Amino acid sequence: MRITCKSASEYIVRKEEGKISFKQRIQLFIHLIECSLCKRFSKQNKPINLLLKKEVTTPETLTADQKSSIIRKMEEAEQDNKEA
Repeated sequence: MRITCKSASEYIVRKEEGKISFKQRIQLFIHLIECSLCKRFSKQNKPINLLLKKEVTTPETLTADQKSSIIRKMEEAEQDNKEA
């Protein structure tokens, strides 16, 4: 069964959190083969989640330095993706 781009984006986010079933993994895999936009979203979503996991250690509000650090790293990752 094919999934929509909306479902694929939800699966991508949930996959990063480890909350996706085997069936959903297969559906997502097939969708990513066919859809370059969702594939790009998946590729861009990974570094964002990694940065957030690394920077956010408590449920408290981020400091200005943490916000600046996340923004800087996201911009660097975006440049790296453009060059690749």
